[in-house]
Amino acid sequence: MAIKQDFVYSFSGFGNTPSRCHIRILEGAKHPLIVLCSQMAKDPGTSVTNAFELISEDLKSFLEKDNVTLVAAISQYVKASRFTRMLDDLVRKLKESKNLTIFALESIKLALEYREQQKEKTGAVNNLLWVEHYGPGIGLAAEGSFAVVTFEGDSWSPQWRYVSLEALVAEEALPASEFTVSLEALQA
Repeated sequence: MAIKQDFVYSFSGFGNTPSRCHIRILEGAKHPLIVLCSQMAKDPGTSVTNAFELISEDLKSFLEKDNVTLVAAISQYVKASRFTRMLDDLVRKLKESKNLTIFALESIKLALEYREQQKEKTGAVNNLLWVEHYGPGIGLAAEGSFAVVTFEGDSWSPQWRYVSLEALVAEEALPASEFTVSLEALQA
């Protein structure tokens, strides 16, 4: 698992109150996309629990956007599928024969790879794991808290299941450091 992004997200909370939260996006090959949404300690505005729908919809739109260039997407997914490997073999053979149709086939191959990448990205966003986090001394639990938020169908209606850090680490088979945001980051 790797931290893909780590940033403070500003949003307009209830009554247009300026609000902020810390977002960490984790991405790995054998795990779903994970969003860790942490309540800020200093000037947070509307709580992440109360503003869940606002934050999650904005983040969902952000994650679904094409945030990579075509060249980067192509380089990430070269040889990602069986069909792509078949096209690679065909392109190699055409290059060896000096056939001029090579450009057209390479263009088709790159377009297909890009399409596959977009499908995977949409699937990852739709199956993401959302974890809500309140650090120690922030929120109702003095020691801090974690909640795994699941979604009802396409409506994205949230349901919270509170867990300890140890249970979250055990469930996701990830180190605690992935779910730990420093107090300094939450006080920024």
